[in-house]
Amino acid sequence: MKTTACPLDCFDACRVFYKDGICKPSNDYITNKNLCKLFGYLINEQNLADKNLENTLQTFVKRLKKAIANNEKILYYKGSGNMGVMNNITKKFFEQIKATFAVGSLCEASGEAGILLGRDAVVNPPIQTLKQCDIIVCWGRNFTKTSKHIYNLVKDKTFITIDPYCTDIAKQSKLFLQIVPKGDYILANLLQKALDDKQITKQECEELNITQDQLKKFIELTKNKKVAFMLGLGAQKYKQGASIFHTIEKFANNLGVFKNGGVWYLSNSGYPYNSKIYTKITNTTPYPSVDFGSYDLVFIQGANPVISAPNSSKIRADLEKTDIVFFGTTFNDTAKYANIIIPAKTFLQKDDVRLSYGHDEVTFCNKCEDTKEAISEYELTNYLLKSFGFEQLLPQQEYFEDFKTIINQKPPINFKECKVEDVKLLDLEEDEYYLLTSKHNNNLNSQFKSDQYAYIHPSIGLEDDQEVILSSSYGTIKIKTKNDSNIHKKAILIYAGNKQVNILTSNNISDLGNNAIFQDIKVKLKYI
Repeated sequence: MKTTACPLDCFDACRVFYKDGICKPSNDYITNKNLCKLFGYLINEQNLADKNLENTLQTFVKRLKKAIANNEKILYYKGSGNMGVMNNITKKFFEQIKATFAVGSLCEASGEAGILLGRDAVVNPPIQTLKQCDIIVCWGRNFTKTSKHIYNLVKDKTFITIDPYCTDIAKQSKLFLQIVPKGDYILANLLQKALDDKQITKQECEELNITQDQLKKFIELTKNKKVAFMLGLGAQKYKQGASIFHTIEKFANNLGVFKNGGVWYLSNSGYPYNSKIYTKITNTTPYPSVDFGSYDLVFIQGANPVISAPNSSKIRADLEKTDIVFFGTTFNDTAKYANIIIPAKTFLQKDDVRLSYGHDEVTFCNKCEDTKEAISEYELTNYLLKSFGFEQLLPQQEYFEDFKTIINQKPPINFKECKVEDVKLLDLEEDEYYLLTSKHNNNLNSQFKSDQYAYIHPSIGLEDDQEVILSSSYGTIKIKTKNDSNIHKKAILIYAGNKQVNILTSNNISDLGNNAIFQDIKVKLKYI
């Protein structure tokens, strides 16, 4: 029996036992003898393999040496296709050759920046604290889907949900506030007024699609209680996402949440480890707005920007202009543009360490299977360093040693309020809608089974499977619709991973955090 962990980009980071070619769930308190269907999809994927791997690696080295000799521009672009810590070791080679690194995020960096305005670190309280809370506020987070295992530990608690979409967790909540998309900042300020017992007008509530009674009930349910705020990505997918999150945390602090509960988000899983894997980077460019076409050679690791990144029409055109090296476990839409494909070893084919941004468990992952037709991140980095005459990496186990000291102490929270910019709702015409880009329970970002529909409220008056044209300032798509009464009337939901949705989205970046702003656009709907 060997131990490893699910590598998917997920809060739960489940632990896995492996024996005789079969993966089984651990019985630890998070995994609790259950692996989700996405893990089933993962182990049934067809992985890349190369019987002439040495020739491929030599071709890559020759291309790199040519680029360096000719002073070409080289881009390093890494995704989160494998959540093991060794995923980052390749940075050590590319920093040596002074490549440009895409930094920031497509998902969480704006919210993280907003949290850092008020406190020193984005670190979640222990799960034990969550289990002791009376009330759990799911703010822009579909808790039953994105954190199924953690949710099962607290499913008997009283829930409050804030979301433009009536999610599964909303349907079982004591209170559900179905706010207008981008209304999170205004709601946080109204909740503060309600906490201070200040007058709130009916008009202020109607603007957000809520009532005065709902605000009152929120305060009644949470005041002087142990409260957990579960913050999701949806609330910060805007240009001023940091302002939104800081204002939510400001209200949470005044409610006493930091003293008697806590706020959970995508925690900095590397805190407070002093990892030798860390690489200080010289040249950077914002991740969401990378101009791929301006580079001569692009190294893409564990990412699928053709589907996952915003303004994808431009990305596809730009990838045609340059040389692409793709390093990953499966052949995805981005790999189609690659001149060189290097198969990466899967989580079963290498040693690694798996941290979690949802809890404090650390899993030391054993190699379970052998292959000579793929290469790990550690092996590739050492190969490249040797090929260029650079100093070799430390033995792999020395990097793992950094994570063996269990550190339970959390940083103290001395919350400080900052003045942030007001966040206003979009000014929509009758035929314009907010775009929502939630996660689907059959995929994870661009992995697995994508959903190809645009979901609309029945009040729009369209039939299921009716084809429409959706357009934004960045592109136009033709797509079939499905009616869904759970969605806000002025929103159109297209799930992340849909192969067309990012034709509509902007590659502008957030005010803080170098984050993508997928939902800060107007979408026009036209009938065909």
